Amino acid sequence: MLDIGKETPLPTPKCYFTCTTLPAYLDTTQQPTKTPPYSLLHSTPYYHTLTLLTPTSPPLKPQDVESKYAKINLPLLEILTGDFFTNKIKKGNVLLVSAPLYLSSTSSCAMFTLVEGVLTITCDRATYERAGLPGTPIPDPHARKHGTPKFKIELNLRLPSMLAGKKGFERLLHAAKSVFMGQMTWLFHDISSDLSTTDISLGQNVEIKHIKPQTEELKDVIIPPFPTNDADVSKSNQDDVTELLEWLSLAAISSPRIEQGDLVDEIISRYAVPNTSASTSTSTIQNLTKITYTGFLPDTVIANIFAKLVIAANKSWFAILVQGFDGDKGVVVLKTQDQRALCWDLEG
Repeated sequence: MLDIGKETPLPTPKCYFTCTTLPAYLDTTQQPTKTPPYSLLHSTPYYHTLTLLTPTSPPLKPQDVESKYAKINLPLLEILTGDFFTNKIKKGNVLLVSAPLYLSSTSSCAMFTLVEGVLTITCDRATYERAGLPGTPIPDPHARKHGTPKFKIELNLRLPSMLAGKKGFERLLHAAKSVFMGQMTWLFHDISSDLSTTDISLGQNVEIKHIKPQTEELKDVIIPPFPTNDADVSKSNQDDVTELLEWLSLAAISSPRIEQGDLVDEIISRYAVPNTSASTSTSTIQNLTKITYTGFLPDTVIANIFAKLVIAANKSWFAILVQGFDGDKGVVVLKTQDQRALCWDLEG
């Protein structure tokens, strides 16, 4: 029997929509963190790509988006000992994301992240059992029915018990010496201080990378009418909100489908720029500026960019689209001319 129409056990991607009014006064040094869109931007500690869409010239100067990170090569044992552990983890505030560490003994790999002093290790069951560290299984809906789950180990390295000579910390050092061995490549961002190639705690062959914008001009783009009040984004008009998200996604990839005069065979694409049913206005034609930032982007950098954009583009609309490293987390925010924010939180 064919399993046509059988429900799949895999989870479906989810999209949460929020509409809010931005505060009349905004201080970039004292941003709200409990309300959207700022709470959404802070929901993930770091991102990979930020795309800005604006109908005006670039509203931010290069010095407004100053951010840099480092690519370092250190084994896990050196991360947990010496000056790096004392100055960067215990006293400082850094972000670390590792490339997969392939273990030759078990033909498996492990991933490491460090956020606010918490070291997270993701590995398979065999590696987890060899490490001997406390952890929890990660439910994997994409795995087979009787597949082996992955495990997550979380250790707060800022606790007073995480010192040399303490039982729990010595167990972690033993795992770094006997299980998680080998040179590892890390993306490193120092929140508490500036990066420098002369910092000996970062090891040798340190690469300092600056976040540089890539600008592209989009000509004669059809702009759909944006919702102007809460009634326009009610549940009865959720299709209009979904179509608006689709239009922003196409603009972010510079699709010619949203350009005026685009001619394409209907067999290839039937897409048309939407006109929201609850709005009395019609589409307009504008030139857009698309700016893309790619790299290791902490959530604080993303939130600061958004706050500066709200001030710089006070009487204009703009949209930002941010995406994480693994591709299963994204946030889209559309700021309208009437100081409202339409937010989409994408998961899966």
